[in-house]
Amino acid sequence: EISLRPKCLDLQRTMNREAHRTCSYEIPNLILRRGQTFDMSIAFDRVFSEQDDTFTLQFVTGRKPMQSKGTVISVHKAREVNPGSWGYQITEIDEKKVSIKVCTSASAIVGKYQLFVDTVHKLKDGASQKCRYCHPDDIFVIFNPWCVGDSVYLEEETHREEFVLNETGRIWMGTVGKFCVRPWNFAQFDDVCLMAALSMMEKSELGDPARGNPLLVVKALSRVINNNERDGGVLVGNWSGKYDDGISPYAWNGSSSILEEFLKKRKGVKYGQCWTFSAIATTVFRALGIPTRCITNFRSAHDSDYSIQIDNFWTPEGRPRKMMDDTIWDFHVWNESWFRRPDLPEGYDGWQAFDPTPQECYEGVFTCGPCPVRAIRNGDLYLGYDTKFLFAEVNGDRVFWTVDSEGNMTPVFKDIDVVGKFMSTKAVNTISRDDVTSKYKHETDSIEKADVITKANGFCGRTDVTIQKPSASDVVFSLSGDVQKSGDMEIELKMANNSEEPRIVEVYMIAVATKYTAVPLIELKESNSTNVLEPRKDSVSSLSLKGTEYLSTLDADSHISLYVMATVKETSQVYLKREIYRVEQPNLELKTEGSAVVGKPFDVIVKLVNPLSVPLTGGSLCMEGPGMVKPSSVKIKKSIGPNEEFRETIQVKPRRAGRREIIASFQCKQLCNVTGVVEVDVVNESKN
Repeated sequence: EISLRPKCLDLQRTMNREAHRTCSYEIPNLILRRGQTFDMSIAFDRVFSEQDDTFTLQFVTGRKPMQSKGTVISVHKAREVNPGSWGYQITEIDEKKVSIKVCTSASAIVGKYQLFVDTVHKLKDGASQKCRYCHPDDIFVIFNPWCVGDSVYLEEETHREEFVLNETGRIWMGTVGKFCVRPWNFAQFDDVCLMAALSMMEKSELGDPARGNPLLVVKALSRVINNNERDGGVLVGNWSGKYDDGISPYAWNGSSSILEEFLKKRKGVKYGQCWTFSAIATTVFRALGIPTRCITNFRSAHDSDYSIQIDNFWTPEGRPRKMMDDTIWDFHVWNESWFRRPDLPEGYDGWQAFDPTPQECYEGVFTCGPCPVRAIRNGDLYLGYDTKFLFAEVNGDRVFWTVDSEGNMTPVFKDIDVVGKFMSTKAVNTISRDDVTSKYKHETDSIEKADVITKANGFCGRTDVTIQKPSASDVVFSLSGDVQKSGDMEIELKMANNSEEPRIVEVYMIAVATKYTAVPLIELKESNSTNVLEPRKDSVSSLSLKGTEYLSTLDADSHISLYVMATVKETSQVYLKREIYRVEQPNLELKTEGSAVVGKPFDVIVKLVNPLSVPLTGGSLCMEGPGMVKPSSVKIKKSIGPNEEFRETIQVKPRRAGRREIIASFQCKQLCNVTGVVEVDVVNESKN
C-alpha cells in the first residue's frame, strides 16, 4: 500500500474562464466569479480508489491565513454541490485521473487564492497516509452579478453587460444646456487593472474577512483612489490649472495608464479631477465584478453645512462678493455601485452612491458614501454613509444677500431648486444619455418634494430664509444669448415694464473667467447702465465680448460666469442671476486605414477644424483603446489658425481580438476635452 500523491491539476482555464465570463482578462490565471461551479481534474501517481482514498481541496487567501478568519477553506466531497456553497463532487474517475465539479461560496472573500490538494489513504490496519500538493498558479475569485446568492446580483443581462463587462463608456461634463461628452477607456480587463484593484485592497488595510462584503470594499477602495497627505492613494487631485509636473486631468483617455503608473511608482499619479476619480472607481470595481457606473450631477452644490441653502453675496451697489459665495460646481461626477444592503432597514438595496473625489473630510478620512440612492430621494439623512452630503449636492435654493460695509446681511432674492439638474449616465447598450434625476429627487413643485425638504431641514437645523417683498414686481426680466463657436459672446437682459408708470432700472453685468468648480479667476468685462422704461414699454441692456479679447489669456478648462443685478428704483424690485457660458467644443473626426489584426499596427487618421477666432497653440493628441498597446501621444509643434484644418496619422497596435472603441483626445492652451471615437473589429491573424 502506498500513499496517494497528486502529480498535477488541470484547471481547464479556457473553458472555465468562458463560463465565468472572465476570458477577456489579460491575466492568464484562472479567474472565477464566486458562487458558480467550475470543472477541474487531478492526475494522481497511481489508480484512485474511492473506497480507500479521499481528498480535500484547501483554498487559502489573505496575509495570515487562518480557518477561524475564513481565509483557509476546506472543501469536502458532496454527493451533489449546492450552488453558492463550498463543495465538490466527483464527475468521473478514469484510473489515475479524477474529474470534479467545484463550487465556491456566493459570499467568498474576493482576492488571490492558493489551491492545495490534501489526500488521505486508509491503510488496512486503520492508520492513514497523508500527502499535500500545492498548485503553482494563483487563482483569483471575484464578485458575481450573475449569481442570485451574491449580494451584487443584478437581474437583467443587458445591465450586467453594461455595468460589468463594457470596457468603454461615456462621462458627461460641461454645463446645463451645453453638455460635453467624454468617452473613456475603463479597460477593466487590462492586465494592470485587476492587479491594481487587489494592490489597493492591501493599501486600504481592509481586513481579509471583510473583502467579501461589497459595501466595505467600495468604502475602503474609494478612499484609496484619492491621494492625500495622510494615507496616499492612486490619484492626486489638482484644480489649480498648473499641471507642469504631471499630466493634466483632461489629457487622460483611460484608467489603465493611470493604474499602471501607480503600480510602478507606488505613489500618487499626477493629476486628476472629479471625472478621473470616478472613472478609476468604475474600472476598479468592474474589474472586481461589482456593477458600477459614473453619474454626472449638473449644478452640484458644495454645501459643507448640509443646509440645502446656497448663499451668494453682493454689495448694496450691485457688485458680486465672489470669494464669499458657497460654491455650485458646473458639474460633478461621482459613482454608483449595485449591491444589497443587509445593514440597513428593508428597501435600500440597489444603486448605492459614493464619491471618490476628495471633498469633505469625515471622521478624519476623505470619503463619501456609499449611501442608497433611494435614501437621497426620500431625504432619509439619518441613515449615515454621508447621505446628508449627497442630498445637499442635489437639493438646494440659491439665496442672494447684500452685505454692507459693516458686514450686515440682508436676503434680497431667491432662486428655487437651482442644483441637481440633468443627472446623467450612459444608457444601457447605447452611447446616449440616460437622465437619472428622478432617481435622486422628486419634481420641483410636487408635494413629495416639499415633504422631503421639510424632513431634511429637521436634520440640519436651518430654517427657511424670508425674502422681503418689494412694493411691486411689475418689471419682467429675461436673460438671453450665448457664446458662439468662434468664442464671441453676446448677452442681453430684456426688461418689460408692465405697469402704467415709468420705471428706472439700474443694471450691472460682469463677465468673470471661472473654473468648473466655481472658483473665480479674472474679471473680463463689465457693463453699467441706467434704463428708463416708459409705461408698457421694453428695454435691453447688453454685454458683448469678442473671443480675441479673452481666449488666449484663459486656462483651457475655464469658462465664463456672468453676474447680473438689476434694481428697480421706484419699487426696490431686485433681479439677480448668475449664469455659466462656455465655448462649444469641436469634435475630432477619426477614420481607420487598413485591417486591425492582433499584434500588427494599423493607422488611425485624426482630423480637427479650429472653430475659434484665435490660433490653437501648444496642442497635443493622445489615443488609446481597450486591448491596445500603450497609449500613443503626439505633440503638435505648429499652431492651428482660425478655421484651419489639422490632420495627423497615429499608429495603433491591438493586443486582443474583438470589437473595440479607439478614443482620441486633443488639448491645447485654448481648448480641452476635444474628443473623438471610432469603432474597429480586431481579428486574430489566422482569421484574417
